[in-house]
Amino acid sequence: MRRIGFFSAAFAVALAGTMSFAALANSWQGTWTYYNAEGAQIGRWTAGCGAADGRWGDTSGSNKRFTQGCAVES
Repeated sequence: MRRIGFFSAAFAVALAGTMSFAALANSWQGTWTYYNAEGAQIGRWTAGCGAADGRWGDTSGSNKRFTQGCAVES
């Protein structure tokens, strides 16, 4: 009887973790902004924002910053 309770609890935790992961994966929308060594913006990569998706400039560097959510370009 104890074993069934343990497995039920483990299953509930695994199910909750899977649901949380799915919710987290769906929220990854936003923009990576790339900068050069002097701090000037050199590129941008937007993902998960529909028509605003795309890349421009140099997006190969590691000096970047992620902004979550879809912002309207001005």
